[in-house]
Amino acid sequence: MVNTVVPFDRVQHLVRVPVELAGDGHRFLMDTGIGVTVVSSAIAARPDVRPTGQVFGARRMSGQLVEAPLVRLPRLRLGAYTVDDHLACVADLGETDGPAGFTGILGLGFLGDHAYTTDPAASTLTVHPAADVPPGGVEIPLEIRRNGPSVDPFARLVLPSGREVLVEIDTGSGSLILDTRFMADCGIEPGAPEVTTTTGTDETGYAWTRHWATIPGAVHLAAAPQTRQAAPRVQFQRIIHDGLLGAEYLDRYRYCVDPTGARLVLGPLAPPGQALRADGAEPAGQVVPPGGAARADEAGSAGQVAPAGQVGPGAPAGPGDRPGGGRRR
Repeated sequence: MVNTVVPFDRVQHLVRVPVELAGDGHRFLMDTGIGVTVVSSAIAARPDVRPTGQVFGARRMSGQLVEAPLVRLPRLRLGAYTVDDHLACVADLGETDGPAGFTGILGLGFLGDHAYTTDPAASTLTVHPAADVPPGGVEIPLEIRRNGPSVDPFARLVLPSGREVLVEIDTGSGSLILDTRFMADCGIEPGAPEVTTTTGTDETGYAWTRHWATIPGAVHLAAAPQTRQAAPRVQFQRIIHDGLLGAEYLDRYRYCVDPTGARLVLGPLAPPGQALRADGAEPAGQVVPPGGAARADEAGSAGQVAPAGQVGPGAPAGPGDRPGGGRRR
């Protein structure tokens, strides 16, 4: 079993980590809501990447079915944690170089029987055995949905009205996203002056409408009322899930995602400049250098994720969207 710490930087709210693919350095996003690992077309064209001849299909957040070819990757390494023959979808991820570039997105299936802990204050991500959850945290049960190579975590969230909904734990989203049917539960009227409404059409021809509002009251995970977030900014849209709980909620904590144990553990952030090991002790071993990726303390985390209109198994359709597999927008 492996316990390894890597630095990360950001593309907007998204966590980006340095990885190695058969010894070559790349930058991948880490995304709990992507479902299945996704790699760029350029990676898929490598001679050591093997097409399976199969296609993976799933629904975007807004309900459209999307499909993408599946490939087997050569040895994929994140710090000291390695996976051989990892199964991934292929998509056009847009910019791969430059400050906002990345060539892949890691889904939770990459972890196998391990868990991972993100410390936003220390800008570190730790892959560790599922049993080595950091101490001092509150544990939230997860509903883990598996569909072939896709793994998606869900938890119960309480809205200002007291209504409980089932939301995906989605680090690929920034703000909390809720289906429009819950606007009243959040004290929001669609035409109110404080609501910003945008419309558009994605590359599949789907016409979307989004309502943005800072809601009165608070939301909290049902298993942990002490994690309440007051007056969050929420995106309301007609979607196939109740909602998606994103980085603005999670980044207030050092959070551990354990698919094997079906739990999310929210703990205190590390003191500035101190990365905590998964068991709470000083980090074991050496922090892995980024291998060409921008370090967590280097400039370059600002900028845009892949532009809207690029087709993939979950290509982004506007704010709150990004490329991916799983149940994409």
